[in-house]
Amino acid sequence: MRRQVILSGLVVLGLSGCASFGTSKLNPLNWFGKSEAVTTTVDGTPVTVLKTLAPRKGFPEFVDTRPLVPAIADMSIARTTTGAIVTATGVVPALGYYDAQLVPVPSEDASTLTYDFRIRAPETSPGLGTEQQRRITVAYSLSFPELDGVRRVVVRGANGSRQTRR
Repeated sequence: MRRQVILSGLVVLGLSGCASFGTSKLNPLNWFGKSEAVTTTVDGTPVTVLKTLAPRKGFPEFVDTRPLVPAIADMSIARTTTGAIVTATGVVPALGYYDAQLVPVPSEDASTLTYDFRIRAPETSPGLGTEQQRRITVAYSLSFPELDGVRRVVVRGANGSRQTRR
């Protein structure tokens, strides 16, 4: 009995020195190799297919919840070396409004660019202030390719809109 225990211990000790179970062919996890990227060809050009980072159900559609500015006081377009800058000034009812932006609106007419003047209202009103203090100016930069064929630019507010013709 003693002889079998000593012999078994020597065999186990000898096998452990030769290879570890993690890299052994006896380990079922090692029966297949690691995955590798496969290149496919489209029209003779190799294409590597990568896993997408998009969610399974797709990205949620963004909905802009900011209301339109109540009144637009002024609107202008200034030419630049790379295109033009559309500038609009809105008047809000109280101080504290923020996150103002000109948001492009899709249009069927290619000769008209339309923008919504959107702004976020404060949760608490810090005060009324004068009309000069309640004015908010935003700008939107346009390049020459975006201006190609455009004859009219419209900025919309809640109580009306302003336009400039070329």
